[in-house]
Amino acid sequence: MKQILAAALALALVPLLATAQPLRDPFARPAPQVRAVEAEAEAPPPAPQLRAVMVAPGRALANINGQILAVGEWFGDYQLIKVDERGVTLDKRGVKSVLVLNEASRK
Repeated sequence: MKQILAAALALALVPLLATAQPLRDPFARPAPQVRAVEAEAEAPPPAPQLRAVMVAPGRALANINGQILAVGEWFGDYQLIKVDERGVTLDKRGVKSVLVLNEASRK
């Protein structure tokens, strides 16, 4: 009876042993994540996209890539220099760029 029980137990453990993973050294240092840092450093910053503008007496704001900016504030390398009802003007190292709202955003 003991032999049958031992054989049944051994057969039950075979699938568990096949999927068992080797023991991990608890004192081993994790591998450095150099690749992720290099990938982030190589990725260019996102191009500014105008999502919305708000023009009120004495205050004008623009939503660029989800960031709310007032005139004079910065989005990465771009400085917001003008906001009007149709769009905004950005300055990047002396080069001016105009972003215009599309027709669907103006409604």
